[in-house]
Amino acid sequence: MRHPGQSELALAAGGDLPVWQRWRLHWHLRACKRCRAEVEAFRAVGRRVASEGAKLPGKLNWERLAAEMRANIRVGLEAGQCVSPARTRGRNLGWRIAAALACVTLVIVSGWLFHFTGFRLRTADSLTPAVAATTEGIEVQDANGSLVLRHRSEEPVLLSVTTDGSMAASYFDDETGMVTINNVYVY
Repeated sequence: MRHPGQSELALAAGGDLPVWQRWRLHWHLRACKRCRAEVEAFRAVGRRVASEGAKLPGKLNWERLAAEMRANIRVGLEAGQCVSPARTRGRNLGWRIAAALACVTLVIVSGWLFHFTGFRLRTADSLTPAVAATTEGIEVQDANGSLVLRHRSEEPVLLSVTTDGSMAASYFDDETGMVTINNVYVY
């Protein structure tokens, strides 16, 4: 169990705690004899000081003293606000300037990365090339024309296609007696 500090107990004895703290301390004091005894000791000291003050010849006016203390606190707060530096208009714009700089930096870095990594936006014309397997071989077509890699033999051709659209054809060449492989890569 965490016990409240001496200052909190003294404020509770004088009835000067805020409502939430007073409620929380009330529940703590119901369960803790030690803290309850300290609060009672603070109250006893307060009663003794008040009774001794009443015995003084001039009789202290506690209400007047409290009013003077509140007035002094208000004067101190007002003086502190007069002395503190005035807020300038530039400070209010600080977060906007930082956000604008962040956006500009993001655009510049993105452009730099796209330029040096080879990323290019494709136009409709550059998207039209297609790779197709024909009876003559592998054909690459686009808007400007076509290119055909022809097979030289009448033997069957083994075609393979990858998921990115690249294609390979391999066949046995009768003239040379070797296997020929044609690869067409799509980027």
